[in-house]
Parts: sequence; C-alpha cells; structure tokens
Amino acid sequence: MKPPVKTKGRARLFKNPMLEALTTSSPLESSLTSILISVICIYLGFRWSPGYPDWLATAIFVSGILSWSFFEYVLHRYLFHIPEGTFRGSGRLAYLLHGVHHEYPNDANRTLMPFVPKLIFSVLFFCIFYLIFGQNGPFFSGGFLIGYYLYSMLHFSMHRFKAPPVFRSLWKHHHLHHHLHDDKAFGVSSRLWDRVFGTLPPEYGERKNVRAGG
Repeated sequence: MKPPVKTKGRARLFKNPMLEALTTSSPLESSLTSILISVICIYLGFRWSPGYPDWLATAIFVSGILSWSFFEYVLHRYLFHIPEGTFRGSGRLAYLLHGVHHEYPNDANRTLMPFVPKLIFSVLFFCIFYLIFGQNGPFFSGGFLIGYYLYSMLHFSMHRFKAPPVFRSLWKHHHLHHHLHDDKAFGVSSRLWDRVFGTLPPEYGERKNVRAGG
C-alpha cells in the first residue's frame, strides 16, 4: 500500500545522521557537481585521445545530451517504479530511489540526486559508454550528465515554481503522474517516450483538479 502524499515535512531514511545527510542535495551543490563531473569526462576524453577533433567531440557531447530523455523514461519506469515483491528488498529500494519523492513531492532537498549516488551513477555510465563507444565514450558521458543536469533542474522547478506558459503542458503531465496516474507519464523533460510506449495518461481534458504548478 502506497503511503499518502504529504505536502509538508520530510521523511527520515536512515537513523545514522551521517547517512541521512548524504540523502539530500541543493540546486547549488547539484549544479557544481554535475558540471564538474561533466568537465572531467571531457578532459579525460581529450587526455586519452590526443588530437581528437573538436567538432566530433561537440557532436558526440550533444548526442549524449539528447539521449538522456530516453534513459530518463526507462530508469523512471522500470527502476524507480519497480513493483514491490519483484525481488527481496525491491520495495525498500524503490522507496529510497523514488518512493520518498512521491510521498513528499515538495521536499526541495530530496528532489535532486545527492552527490554520492550521482558519483556512483556517473562512474557506472562512464564505464558502460566507454566500453560501448570507445574513445567517443567520455564525450558522450559528459553530454549525458549535462542532459541529466538539465532534466534535474527542470524537475526541481516543477515542484517549486508555477509553470511558465511555454511549459504548462509539461508541468501538468508530471503532476498527473504524481497525483492521478503513477503508472503513466514517466517522461519528465519530454512526453515523447510516453507517446511511443503507450504510457500517456488519460486526455488532459478530464475534469479533475490537477494544477500545472509547484
């Protein structure tokens, strides 16, 4: 049974205060660490491949940014919403990764990924992309992380600020996921993959009070 949504307060995930401190983040910390790790990826790319063309590095970097929305959808749908009972501890894992955000959607300190999980995430995907793309991998990884960063700032804004007119439908899409259809609307930065994979929520015209705001 899912816990009811709480508009105020914050969950405590760990009794140990040091572990608990590692579960929170801020926009400033998230911005600095995301950009720094991306810069390190690009630096390693040029360091390991002297003479690598700037134009190709830029193209691979941009492709990494653009690829994020697909990974965002897959991770959100299949990992963050993994059904309880899938394996031992899956319910606890899902709660730590994402369930706590659904219970406390307005907790600004847990809307962004904390540094330690982000570092693990970055190293894991860096290794995967390096194995797949070889010398292109570091540049793709740098773009991929910036794609994540842009998504995370957008997601943070969805829970803190009123929707700008140009993003009103995207805000509403995400709030439908939180308040009416947590088995649909998995895309945050884009609705494209929900259309492709058939997980769009019922038509936005349904008469329920879902605000496109924070």
